[in-house]
Amino acid sequence: MISLYERAHEIKKATGWSQERIGAETGLGLSTISRVFRVPGYVGNETSKRLLTQLHEEVVRTPFPQWMDKLFNQYDLWREKHSKKELADMQDILEPMLLGQKVLETQMLAACRSCWFLGHLYYDRAFYLRRNGQQAASTALEYYQQALTRLEQYPDAGLLVQKYKLRQCIVSTTFNRQPAGTRHENPEIRRWLRDLNYLDVALAVVREEPWNWIAARNGLVAASVLSDLAACHLFWEAMQQAYPQFKNLDFVPTQAQPSIAHDPDLSWFVAHLR
Repeated sequence: MISLYERAHEIKKATGWSQERIGAETGLGLSTISRVFRVPGYVGNETSKRLLTQLHEEVVRTPFPQWMDKLFNQYDLWREKHSKKELADMQDILEPMLLGQKVLETQMLAACRSCWFLGHLYYDRAFYLRRNGQQAASTALEYYQQALTRLEQYPDAGLLVQKYKLRQCIVSTTFNRQPAGTRHENPEIRRWLRDLNYLDVALAVVREEPWNWIAARNGLVAASVLSDLAACHLFWEAMQQAYPQFKNLDFVPTQAQPSIAHDPDLSWFVAHLR
């Protein structure tokens, strides 16, 4: 689920609008908009979520079919609001619909998005619904890789963020198959991160989007797993540039993210920092 912080910054990136303008376009008060921009973990209420999501859909364009992006967003809402049983039933409806598209047989961006969506369905089956664990995770990886292979056919620099996000889906799936705190000991994961060129792509995203502390944090985790101290410092500095509170290793940005000091995958970096 994309956070309000990410949505607001992506709206600003796409339009160049001030906080005052974004407030006027959504109908939200300036104090609310300011808090969304200032606090990465700000959750907001249902009204702020709905209005920012609606404006995001209107002004943030992606290279994928609009109806598919809307379905992506709707799936996130379903996942948040419905029971696991209801989500599983929805997946059973969505999967044959996505597989039935003739576009899947092409290298088009629409096929990329379909494979990406299928990857999400199987990722959630593996790690959220807990159905067919390892098998579902393997299928998710296959679909994510198919999506990335299609996306890599397009050298357009405007697709940098999409290429990073797909890599992150692959990283998340692979990491979740291994116990936290042991990934830096796995030579296959280390080799695989290098083959993905993950650090370079994540760093390029952070330079394009200085506010994107999530990409910086993901880069920090990968750099720590790879025992790359120079890269660790680059990503940690980027996190502090986005939000100075990250200088405190015990700072907890959101309920879903542990602090740097208490993330098992960052133990190598923390040990060297101290």
